[in-house]
Amino acid sequence: MTGAREPRRRLATKSAEALARRIEAEIVADGWQVGQLIGTEPELLALYGVSRPVLREAVRLLEHHMVAESRRGAGGGLRVTAPDPSAVTETAALYLDYVGVRASEMYSARAVLEVRCLELAIERLTEDGIRQLRELVDKLISTDIVHLSAYDHRVETVVAELSGDRVLTLFVKVLLQIAYQHGAPPEERLATQGRTEEWRRQQVGIAEAVLAGDAATARVRLLRYLEWAEAFARKSFMANEVRALGTAEPAGAVEPAPVAD
Repeated sequence: MTGAREPRRRLATKSAEALARRIEAEIVADGWQVGQLIGTEPELLALYGVSRPVLREAVRLLEHHMVAESRRGAGGGLRVTAPDPSAVTETAALYLDYVGVRASEMYSARAVLEVRCLELAIERLTEDGIRQLRELVDKLISTDIVHLSAYDHRVETVVAELSGDRVLTLFVKVLLQIAYQHGAPPEERLATQGRTEEWRRQQVGIAEAVLAGDAATARVRLLRYLEWAEAFARKSFMANEVRALGTAEPAGAVEPAPVAD
């Protein structure tokens, strides 16, 4: 007989996928109690009525999804874990690069999402949020140019977090991760200090407008900054542009002028 049965390994994999989805649904329904013991291997084998290979494959999937982790020894077993958001943003950003996202698409999406985050952050600004932004402004102003890259995208990230909207924040962080992946190397940044100083000025200006509760000014400064940043980003997105358009390489971007308020 030929073609009558799926390979045994595929059947086991499908069973493991189904079991992993079931355990994930139970974790969510139980309120995602980080650290909670789901069960030891003997307990889980009895509870779910599956073979040891199926259970171990399901555990591998749960660990890959950062839903649970298996611990050995006393007090071990399968326990609920907290997903790492950076793994989500990095994977999503790499996927968007893989499908050939263009600079124009990325910056258009950033404009929509980050403007909304600005509006919400200003509406919901607390004393703690004011403190965070003031400390960030102080660091942006006082940090020497050699170490300034440590604060790349910090204003956008903090404003997104202060919006209180977790969905918007995640999407903004995905787009910021793409921007980071296409960022200029340190030696190029140090060779163009005027560009770095202009970046510093614009970042401080956006943060100060948020602190002042001036949504209109913050919005204008953010959109001008994104337009300025996109002009620099086009070169690093060139491969994606060529792949998406299927044409010869586009002309290099012209160095954008400093942005006036």
